[in-house]
Amino acid sequence: MTAHLSTHHWWFDATADTTAAESPPSPSLEVACHRRLRGPFTAAHFLLHQAVPQLVARDSELVASARAAEVESIAPELMEIVPTPPQTLTNLADAKERTRFYPAPRALRIAHGVAELLMDWARSAHPRGLTLAFRGLDEADPTDRDLVAVLLRRCDPATLTVVVDGAGASDDLLGRTLAAHTHRVPRLPLMDAELLPDTDLAQRYIDSDGTSDDARLLRAYEALPAAERARRHTARAELLAGRDEPTLRLGAIPYHLEHGTDPRGAGVDAIVHAVNACFNKGFYEAVVDLAERGRALLAGVEPDRTYWNLTHKTGACLCYLGRGADAFAYFEEMRRGSTSQDAHMGTAYLMAMLYTRFLPKDAHDEDLALAWVNTAIAIADVHPDPHKRVLVRAFMRNARALVELHRGNADGSLALVEEAMAITDADFGPDEQLLHRSVLLYNRAQVRGARGDHTASLADYDEVIRRDPDYGDYYFERAAQHRALGGTHEALADYATAIRLTPPFYEAHFNRADLLRELGDDAGALRDLDHALSIEPDHLDSLLHRADLSLERGDFDRARADIDHGLSIAPDNSPFLATQGALHSELGDTGAAYESYSAALKADPRCLAAWANRAVLAFDAGRPAEAVADLDAALALDDDTELRANRAVALQSLGKHRRAAADLDRAMSSAGAAPDPELLYLRGVSRFALDDPSGALTDWRAHLAAYDRADASPHAEEIHARAGAALREGAA
Repeated sequence: MTAHLSTHHWWFDATADTTAAESPPSPSLEVACHRRLRGPFTAAHFLLHQAVPQLVARDSELVASARAAEVESIAPELMEIVPTPPQTLTNLADAKERTRFYPAPRALRIAHGVAELLMDWARSAHPRGLTLAFRGLDEADPTDRDLVAVLLRRCDPATLTVVVDGAGASDDLLGRTLAAHTHRVPRLPLMDAELLPDTDLAQRYIDSDGTSDDARLLRAYEALPAAERARRHTARAELLAGRDEPTLRLGAIPYHLEHGTDPRGAGVDAIVHAVNACFNKGFYEAVVDLAERGRALLAGVEPDRTYWNLTHKTGACLCYLGRGADAFAYFEEMRRGSTSQDAHMGTAYLMAMLYTRFLPKDAHDEDLALAWVNTAIAIADVHPDPHKRVLVRAFMRNARALVELHRGNADGSLALVEEAMAITDADFGPDEQLLHRSVLLYNRAQVRGARGDHTASLADYDEVIRRDPDYGDYYFERAAQHRALGGTHEALADYATAIRLTPPFYEAHFNRADLLRELGDDAGALRDLDHALSIEPDHLDSLLHRADLSLERGDFDRARADIDHGLSIAPDNSPFLATQGALHSELGDTGAAYESYSAALKADPRCLAAWANRAVLAFDAGRPAEAVADLDAALALDDDTELRANRAVALQSLGKHRRAAADLDRAMSSAGAAPDPELLYLRGVSRFALDDPSGALTDWRAHLAAYDRADASPHAEEIHARAGAALREGAA
């Protein structure tokens, strides 16, 4: 192996400074990324075939327990060597029973899982370092572009160096990551391959599955008569089909058949197969690309069911991808061009989901969502297929339950979910529609949790996990119910299971960090926050919590980095501005701290921490009246014992002992049977000033009694100076 460079990621760039002294590292592996090869995760498929056999040979449990979902999604043929593949109702359901589809972010989560697997592989099988060169990213599916972006950001180049060849400056995750995490060096010159005189250049291009960038091959291919090109494409598709590799049917095979001798027949069939497979896996960008190609092949003929199914899936995927505004045109086309009940029911459902879920928050319209979902229910209730009627009647009521929940009608939402469950149970046998039933049960658990009925919600989660024990998201949701009921150890166990069973997601680590911090395990919380931010570096709550923990631990440089990062994303974020104030205060820059707290309050006058901490600064600066004003505002937000005690101190300095005593009375009544000795001392001060020596003596005696020795009190000398004789007489 060549010497490994451990300081940079690398970007081969034809426009880079050709006088640069550095030379790019020689790659250990070159990875082809063109989507025409295997569709989504083409590059990941190749890398898993290199890594998984070696990892299984070294530690089979490492793959089986933590990465089986990623392997199954990208390289299913490798599951033969993975000891315990995931068995969820979602991936076991046949097409007719599939009523749950993965959220769009799952594809990025899978990319993170692959990245972690590759880092494990590099550490165990390539201890001297590994260099991967990715080629063809300009024509890669977004899944592979995201994978390379994750590798660039998360991999220590001393362990795994990434070389990116191409991938121009796009405003996607990879484009942004390249700018931040790569060092630009000149592209190595690419030499055309030597070709024998009798080489069939056109066939070489076809055998590259249309991915070769050798201009000689492309010219020869384009010079073929159209009929001969089509014949060769079909022959290549037949050859690839004989290899019986599922991912070829997501890339090369549909490409060849859509250019083959029967594009509207075999070509469309191949695209439909790829669309359905990618849709089921949650690879929605690929669905949009493939479905549009299929629609193009069917252009100019009367739209049929296949055309409308492709149109529906295109619109649905645009919704899932957060591009809901682009989906309207597809749904309008379906309503305008089709009289099918299924078409109108499906578009009505998705229109409802757009207005209640998929559009940006400021574009939500729950009234329109309700109107559309009611239309879907009206069509479902008279569906001509009796068997399907049962399923869609339940499904659409479940959809309306979501709308009602978003409208604030949790009771109505619960009633609809239970109606959907009753419809399903009445018409299907106990072994039918298992996935659909689990979805309904899960939704009831969510609604019950939203209503605050945590015990009933927990019972539903227990049951759905009994039915579908390998579906990790259930454990993540159940943890919240355990926590609400005080079951902290059970919640921790559920977070651990969710993390083990699912591709990486930052929410699980963030939530577990929050619980660990509540339990006093700051080190564990910090580890989870580090992991959460390695997955999603811009998650504001994780940055804020880590900054706060770093402040408590005295790691001011790290706190500053997280605060600066958070404010670069959200400059007017009041919690970050307040935490910035706390950092300045810790560093002794009270002027900057005061400015940060004031900025936080300008951004959000409800920022309690800013009012409370600015009050402390004002008091320490000799401005007790300002401190009282800030504490007045803080107490209007939260009647907190410590805030009342602080206001009492400020009021005492202003001579306003009657208000101070009232605050201390409220603070002590909130404290219960064992009030804080400091509160007793302070109230004694105000009672003494209000000419109530008996009350003051009572408080001061109770204050001193709270210590093992009376002189251990920090206020003992002052108390004795004011009322020493009376205290001694009382003791006698």
